[in-house]
Amino acid sequence: MRFSRVLPALLLASAVSMPTASAATLTADTDKELCIASNTDDSAVVSFWNFIEDAVHNQRLAELDTQDPGLKTAIESYINQDPEAPSAAELQVRLDAVQSGEGLAMLLPDDPTLADPNIEGSFQTEYTYDEATNIVSGFSQDPAADVLNQLQQAASTGTRTAEIRAEFFAEHTQKYNESQVALQEDFQHCIDAIDDARPLPLQYILLGGAVALAVIVLGIRAWSNSRKTSRHGQ
Repeated sequence: MRFSRVLPALLLASAVSMPTASAATLTADTDKELCIASNTDDSAVVSFWNFIEDAVHNQRLAELDTQDPGLKTAIESYINQDPEAPSAAELQVRLDAVQSGEGLAMLLPDDPTLADPNIEGSFQTEYTYDEATNIVSGFSQDPAADVLNQLQQAASTGTRTAEIRAEFFAEHTQKYNESQVALQEDFQHCIDAIDDARPLPLQYILLGGAVALAVIVLGIRAWSNSRKTSRHGQ
């Protein structure tokens, strides 16, 4: 997931640590009362961040290429692991020469062969019933505002890549909010599925039995009264 290079705090601002956003990707395990995320690469939230990160990546490489012609091609060759691609050290020297202020890793896609293979493990894929409930209640009316604020803070003291990310996000806040609404609905569907699968509490079963008994008693009494009326009429 390319978006995993975005500040981890951004995911917390969205009230979740593992983005998922379509009903097909969040499954309710009613036996264990868990909401389990799967196939998250197809979710609206992941698609949104991949769109942002692709745009950031392309623009930043294009800018660097104007400062050092051929640098974009060299980095892409390294990403593709071409046999004649320059080494990471060589690319970093060129980045430092143009005073990019960025490490090479910041310009790479989130490929486990190029970055930390354990990064995927930092994302939560199972949520308890209480966690799912807290997530649903934790969504704000404008979740994009919180994320944009964090991105702009990072951009003010960070790299050009961080600035581009904040700029692109600011242009697509409505799309982000739409993905968050879908995410909230997914968690609510999971909560509802768990609620529906729970056995009816004993007090409600007893209450239901008492109501049924009362109806039977009333029926018998009404029948008895009708019999008495009938006999008096005779």
